[in-house]
Amino acid sequence: MHRYTFMLTISKAIRSFIFAAMAIIVPYYLSSLGLNAVETSLVIFVSLVSGAVFILLYPYVRMKLKAKMILLSALMALAFVILIITHSVYVFVAAIFIGGISLTGRDFSAYQPVEQYAISRYEQEQKAKNSAFSIYNFGSYGSAAVASLFLFLYVHYVFTYIFIVLLVLSLLQLAMYLAISFPEYNRPSAANRIPQDVRRHVSTLSALFAVDAFGGGFVTTSMLTLWFKVVYHISLGYAGFIFIIVNIVTAISILISSHISGKIGLIRTMVYTHVISNVSLILMPVIPNLIASQVFLYLRQTTSQMDVPARDSFTNTIIPPDYRVNSNSVFTTVRTIGQVSGPAIGGFLIDAMPPSLLYVAGATKIIYDISLYIKYHWFRD
Repeated sequence: MHRYTFMLTISKAIRSFIFAAMAIIVPYYLSSLGLNAVETSLVIFVSLVSGAVFILLYPYVRMKLKAKMILLSALMALAFVILIITHSVYVFVAAIFIGGISLTGRDFSAYQPVEQYAISRYEQEQKAKNSAFSIYNFGSYGSAAVASLFLFLYVHYVFTYIFIVLLVLSLLQLAMYLAISFPEYNRPSAANRIPQDVRRHVSTLSALFAVDAFGGGFVTTSMLTLWFKVVYHISLGYAGFIFIIVNIVTAISILISSHISGKIGLIRTMVYTHVISNVSLILMPVIPNLIASQVFLYLRQTTSQMDVPARDSFTNTIIPPDYRVNSNSVFTTVRTIGQVSGPAIGGFLIDAMPPSLLYVAGATKIIYDISLYIKYHWFRD
């Protein structure tokens, strides 16, 4: 593994700790400000919309890749300074936008397209690229498990102190980017039209990813935390315990993903593992018992994110190098926009009939799996 790939893996792990912690505490933090379940879901919705706008606009900032990443990290640090100083719903939404902070528990951010492009340039050989993306995502979920453990062990629940810890980590991420030399990115000129086949792949994959993201919006970490809080009245510490196991299981599955994709291919890995996970998601509320719901959630996590490194490798293989930063930005934006309506709708589903949240999410994501296989079963890696 290239040393800069390793450093980007560490930076993603730092960021994933931040995002995972924020996603878990958000329902409890907003509840401390007097919001109910529906109002909390609407704030999450507004935050996701603002995050999507941030990701959509940021690629148009004319700066070198390194300068972009440094600016992003500085803005995240500023956001936590704001959250430490002031506590209100409106300030919270503004800070989330300024910092480009994801409340999904996953790294839907403006960092990811640049990091994916850089790794695809550092790791030229296909097997090395597959392995690099597996480790890159493993570090993410391993770090999220540590964040969950932190919330489980930290019994005082003083949100200001949590924000201070996250501020320190955001500054550490900034230091990492200062030490990395990013590859040059040659932006295609206006005269150099994007090839028809590239446009077709970007359009098709964007549509497919939007469907998957729409289903995923119902079951982000924040929404799953809210679901368990409303249905089973769990504490923040218990939520942390649940997501310790969730993220440990997910991290292990990420490492296995590259071995599976090496045997059956990227597309089959993406589809087969995802279908299995979504069946488990649908089964979560079937037995109305906290332990049973947890078991099905853990079963879901054994395969739910195996498609992530395979998808990263697939999209950074089928798209030529000169178009990867823009296409990765498009995919990240589409996935972010696709999921924004989930929390808004999901809050009402939880209020009206809690099991329906998971039924709708699982069914929608299975539709994506089938559609992806129909469209790209021909791809051989």
